[in-house]
Amino acid sequence: MSKASKRQKLTQEELKEENKKLRREIAQGYINKEDSERIVNMLSTQNLIAYAIVLFLPPVGIWYIWTRREKLHLNDSSVYLWTFVGCVIFYQYIKHFVLGG
Repeated sequence: MSKASKRQKLTQEELKEENKKLRREIAQGYINKEDSERIVNMLSTQNLIAYAIVLFLPPVGIWYIWTRREKLHLNDSSVYLWTFVGCVIFYQYIKHFVLGG
């Protein structure tokens, strides 16, 4: 069986009630506690400094993020993303300053 056939079909009335419920939650500012904590942690001063180090000194910044990822509250995908960003910037530095490109 496909996933679509396993899902429960909602009637029009149930769908309207579910939408009303979701709108009330949004209007009340309901946000998952985990999500709000993650956003606050990712925008902390310490994290912003780490991101700046990755941008301006990529080898040091990549090392810093990998060694302190628990303290910075970064999940694996964030660490991989910032590593990729640092590598691209480091490549551009080499291309521009060393190879004269």
